[in-house]
Amino acid sequence: MTYDVGPRRCVVDASVVLKWQFGDEDDVAQALALRDAFLVDHAVELHAPVLLAYELTSAMRTAERRARVPAEMASEALDNMIGAGIALHEPAPSETLRLARRLGVSGYDAAYVALAAELGVECWSADERLVRAASPHVSFVRAISEYASR
Repeated sequence: MTYDVGPRRCVVDASVVLKWQFGDEDDVAQALALRDAFLVDHAVELHAPVLLAYELTSAMRTAERRARVPAEMASEALDNMIGAGIALHEPAPSETLRLARRLGVSGYDAAYVALAAELGVECWSADERLVRAASPHVSFVRAISEYASR
């Protein structure tokens, strides 16, 4: 007998979501595979802290200033990323601060880890520094380079 347990849940950070727009970076294929598992196959539910929207906004503005994308494309890309349906949450600030101290990372990065811990799921990141900082302490922060659709 098999049971349909529904889509697998995971937390995704801004570094992964941004790869959906920029094809000239490392590990784009893995980021797009996760995106397709979410948007096309509905095999994955993506979750993130509410700060994802602001991190994406800041990154797209930086991309505009560096002439990486025209303003119109940046606005459309931002709308697409934010409108993709990633479930946004507010992880507990006290847990976020505790993890920021423990891992030696920013509160922003720790928010993704705190949410993954709260939900009991993996956190996928393209931020190698975050993955390295987390690896001695938690096993659920994973490099997007390791992603393969399951």
